[in-house]
Amino acid sequence: MNYFELFSLPVTFPIDHTLLSATYRELQKQYHPDKFVMYGDSERLSAMQKSTEINDAYQTLKNSCLRAQYLLSLAGLDIALEQRTLQDTSFLIQQMEWRETISAFTEDDEDEVEAFAQHLQQQVTDLEAIIEVQLQNNELEATADSVRKLKFMLKLQNELALIEEKLFD
Repeated sequence: MNYFELFSLPVTFPIDHTLLSATYRELQKQYHPDKFVMYGDSERLSAMQKSTEINDAYQTLKNSCLRAQYLLSLAGLDIALEQRTLQDTSFLIQQMEWRETISAFTEDDEDEVEAFAQHLQQQVTDLEAIIEVQLQNNELEATADSVRKLKFMLKLQNELALIEEKLFD
């Protein structure tokens, strides 16, 4: 049973986050290890394993990047642990420019930081839309490259959030 089946969701990139969360809560209630305290060792172990699987599935499906990677793995292309770098020169240049931008922010740049965060979020949203189409068209290698880009952009968003905390809190 794959993660989508576990949550009774269609195997597609766009998902219903409300349904995902509701199903997660229901599955957690059903398989929570505390409900199996009075059972034998094998039942407790089974419940703990199922609970772990439910947590892993939820974390994977709620995150667009992990969900795309998971869909690729279901299609036979596993990029989760790869160390391959992108060959897209224009994106590599864009990465360097973005890194330069965020490293130059100071306490006086609150508006610029906010504008950059919004710009980056729009880039993420646009890339997620591209990934959706690529997956629908079964363009696995192109999707893999887009996921590599998305990983970078999400990491950059996290770094930007840390800079915002440091500068403005």
